Amino acid sequence: MSNYIIIDRGSNLIVRVISSSVKLRVIAKYRAIRVSDAILAKYDKLAGLRSRNGTLVDAGELASVSPAFFELLQVRS
Repeated sequence: MSNYIIIDRGSNLIVRVISSSVKLRVIAKYRAIRVSDAILAKYDKLAGLRSRNGTLVDAGELASVSPAFFELLQVRS
């Protein structure tokens, strides 16, 4: 199974994490990025800090702590 981080294209916020065995279809409003367990662990840490005040994690914030995720953001999809 692959892990995907779903990013809202308009706000650049990570709105969901999905685990799927099939490739996700392209939706104009959202961007799905396949991520490793290490990137997902960094996201979980950030999301845990954010959940205290009810805000979502920005994709740029995750990219600042994860160079691998930053590289994945550079690929156009």
